[in-house]
Amino acid sequence: MLETIAEAPVDVVLMDLNLGPSQDGLSAIRALRQAKPQLRVVVVTASIDTETVAASRRAGASGYLAKDLPVADLVAAVRQLAAPGAKRTVFGHYLTAGSGRTWSGLRGLTKREREVLAELNRGRTNREIALRLGVSVTTINKHVQQVLKKLHVRNRGQAVARLHAEFVSRVSHAPDGGPG
Repeated sequence: MLETIAEAPVDVVLMDLNLGPSQDGLSAIRALRQAKPQLRVVVVTASIDTETVAASRRAGASGYLAKDLPVADLVAAVRQLAAPGAKRTVFGHYLTAGSGRTWSGLRGLTKREREVLAELNRGRTNREIALRLGVSVTTINKHVQQVLKKLHVRNRGQAVARLHAEFVSRVSHAPDGGPG
């Protein structure tokens, strides 16, 4: 990547954080930004969680996009992030906007329920979530049931779909194209 940006006029790099078993996407962002400080690095990933967004920002990413955004929204977001004077923006952090506000469907969820929903969004099983969060599978089962109840959906797939639909709606209606 460093050779390419040194030889070619590159303004924006779209990068997944998952570059392979021995590759670190955050280190790659730092190296790109160090080599060409004006370069915009936009993370495009399926990993949407607070820690990853924060780590990407600290590494120097200009923006953060969800892979599953509709193509038109993805293109519009990249164009906005590539524009001169554009501020760093998160398009795809489904659980909270940069200001710490949550979208209306999540306001009734506890912090733990939002964490569980983020894990559901990553496709993890209840057992995997329990291991990651250091609680029992029974506890996760209860959290999942509360999330479903509060979001007024019947299953985990519907909960994730609701999360994505709410985000797309927020991006489409926000005045700056970012979460409102």
